[in-house]
Amino acid sequence: MDSTKYNVLIEKRLLTTFAQNALKETCKLIPFDDNTQEIDHQYAEKIDGILGVIGLPLVTKCIREESFLNKMPNVKVVISLGAGTDHLNLPLLWKKGIRIATTGKINSGVTAELGFMLLMALARNLKQAMVAAASPETCLTFRQHSFGVRLLGSTLGIIGLGSIGYIVAERAAAFKMNILYHNRTRRNEEDENKVQAKYCETIEKLLSQSDFVMLCVPLTDHTKYLIGAKELKLMKPSAVLINISRGDVVDQDALVKALQEGTIGGAALDVMKPEPLPPDHPLLHMPNVIVTPHIAGATREVMQELWSTGVTNLLAGLKGNPMPNELECPHSLATCSSQPMQSNPLG
Repeated sequence: MDSTKYNVLIEKRLLTTFAQNALKETCKLIPFDDNTQEIDHQYAEKIDGILGVIGLPLVTKCIREESFLNKMPNVKVVISLGAGTDHLNLPLLWKKGIRIATTGKINSGVTAELGFMLLMALARNLKQAMVAAASPETCLTFRQHSFGVRLLGSTLGIIGLGSIGYIVAERAAAFKMNILYHNRTRRNEEDENKVQAKYCETIEKLLSQSDFVMLCVPLTDHTKYLIGAKELKLMKPSAVLINISRGDVVDQDALVKALQEGTIGGAALDVMKPEPLPPDHPLLHMPNVIVTPHIAGATREVMQELWSTGVTNLLAGLKGNPMPNELECPHSLATCSSQPMQSNPLG
């Protein structure tokens, strides 16, 4: 390896022209893909930084497993292209003195857009309509017997009114929907009035009153399986669930059962557990369920901005400078870097 450059472990699919041009002067890029299980030990010891996206097996190993991380004693920074941190073993990385940055809330707007698109698709039975349109007979029958739901006057319950949830509320307000929300901390009066959102102190109250329920929370110990059999039974039989947060926020087996038994009217999921779902999974074959392959942040504009921010964080961290989107290390972890840090609250 070139000792005059930083050695950076990078996902092969991220080796874009932009990345190579932005990093070629300062970094030696070591690519890997889904099939990479190990890194040659002679390279591992020289790796200075890791740049990747959540979900790939090697990324998960690198940032969660201590035995694997021990093989790379010189890693200084880990940069994740995304806002979530549930895939990161933060205490382990910080204890090893490794600095961490995400790319903040760059994809909040497009994630909200996808969530609202899924809501509208469920409201008008879009999946079934596309199938029905394939023949004159089913087309006529569908038009006569399958009616959608008007958004005007319908009630949307948003669980998690952070950066993403609030943008969803803005979209819903434009359609004159009634908006309920539940949040760990209540929004101020100005924020509520802007979108005419009403606060529910309990999730149970929100679930029982909503025609559409959208999950916009980060995955934490508190939110894992936040929606299970008990919560699904509280929803209206005609209500639908939209999940744009993380797969583990929903008890997926309970969701399948609720859909099969008609406890709720439908679901739309951009996130699942696992991702992707196996081809024979029931959720993929239900007419009232829409599944998209975790594409909420996948737009050309956002990916370019994610890349630019990721590279900025990476180069700053490798040089020992403050990273714009650095995660704040608790003072209780004595081995944290002493460099200035900026918190990155989840939306």
